[in-house]
Amino acid sequence: MNRTVRWAIVLAILASPSAAIAQQDRGADAAREQTFIDNLRREDPASADRFIALRKAQEQAVAELRRREGQVNAMPPELRGSMLSQLKQAQRNYVDAQVKILDFLDERDRRLIARLQEDIVQVNRSLEDRRRARDELKKLLGDP
Repeated sequence: MNRTVRWAIVLAILASPSAAIAQQDRGADAAREQTFIDNLRREDPASADRFIALRKAQEQAVAELRRREGQVNAMPPELRGSMLSQLKQAQRNYVDAQVKILDFLDERDRRLIARLQEDIVQVNRSLEDRRRARDELKKLLGDP
């Protein structure tokens, strides 16, 4: 067996576990995303639909960017200049899709923070009400 073949086999063996791990990671990511969407759907079906549309647009932008990158990379270097504007546009579309998802998540988190702050105010009121009730009960017993 020549040296090149041995190296190819070694590289293939080394690459296999990482490919399997990458597939497991994608599976785990997909499961987490589906759980997130299911939770969104329970909270606000319109938000879930909006997130799904944003993710679909992001996936399309990634596919378009990869397609453009493949086209540019397949061209001889001297001809790549003609495709650069299309590649830049695909990059802008990808970034725009990513930013829209981040904006969506920020908006959702801000709403969540506002709800939690309202809950904290209510809990603090309950604590204060119980403190006052406790003080009044102690007065009835004559405890200082």
